[in-house]
Amino acid sequence: MAPEWIEQFRAGQGTGEYSFLPGMPRADLYGSTDMFYLLYTLNQLDLSLEERKQWAGVVARFQDKGTGWFIERSTLHPREHATAYAVGAIKLLAGLPPRHPLKFQERVDTREELYDLLENRVPWQGIWSGSHIPAGIASALINTGQASDEWLGWFFDWLDREADPATGYWIRGGAELKPAFTKEEMGGAFHFYFLYVYAGRPLPYPERIIDSTLALQNPNGLWDADVPYCIDLDGVYALIEAHKQIPGGYRTADVLASLDSAAAAITSRLNNREFVFENYRESHKIVGALAALAEIQAFVPELIRTPRPLQSVLVASPFI
Repeated sequence: MAPEWIEQFRAGQGTGEYSFLPGMPRADLYGSTDMFYLLYTLNQLDLSLEERKQWAGVVARFQDKGTGWFIERSTLHPREHATAYAVGAIKLLAGLPPRHPLKFQERVDTREELYDLLENRVPWQGIWSGSHIPAGIASALINTGQASDEWLGWFFDWLDREADPATGYWIRGGAELKPAFTKEEMGGAFHFYFLYVYAGRPLPYPERIIDSTLALQNPNGLWDADVPYCIDLDGVYALIEAHKQIPGGYRTADVLASLDSAAAAITSRLNNREFVFENYRESHKIVGALAALAEIQAFVPELIRTPRPLQSVLVASPFI
């Protein structure tokens, strides 16, 4: 990663002060968290403990003390995404909880409240983005130790019941009326898969996850158009983690070929300086692409060579 690409997002002299867009006068939540996750993934976070705490302090500025939500309007992500993203960054930076309690937990603390959220307040017809709501809440509560075993049992029991046996995704709220599943459902499912894996739970219908995810990959090795981003992380993570959970494997040659194709597509683009500067004009999009490479390298090390081994965020924190 070209240092000058990172430096264009600097928004202050302090450790961790970055902005979502280049040239901004002050740091914001996504700029500061994105650059942390980027450098963490690259294994280039060469900071003292004091510097790590300073960076965590930058992220902590954006928490609302009344509710516990982290608030940021520079992107289209909901508050649940911003909160889980920030809580995970603070944890990995400094080993600390957020400054203020996550009081929003009170609204989903019983089984009835949680199921009301899942059934009535999640936009399942647009689940790629909509899944940030329940997944973000669950991730933040897991990372702060506020998610009890009983609560997590309710959460995963509901997801287990609602998973689609034909695809391994979650297809509800009108999405089942579409002629075929799409990357929308895959992207939404990913936000639940990393919670399953982190909690040590078996993924629902892992063979179907592999079938569905392979079917959605494009001939160029990516799961969308020409610019790698988070949807490619969603695809490779789904394949890898589903494959790990099947005794003896399943469609192993196809999975390895898919990962090889994805690795080639992503590395060829991220190693192209002109491509990076032209296509990654904000701080967030590239994080998912790098995270995809970290997952591939951990599973098939010979596919990707880097000066330092890449680090998977999702091994240490259930959100990205």
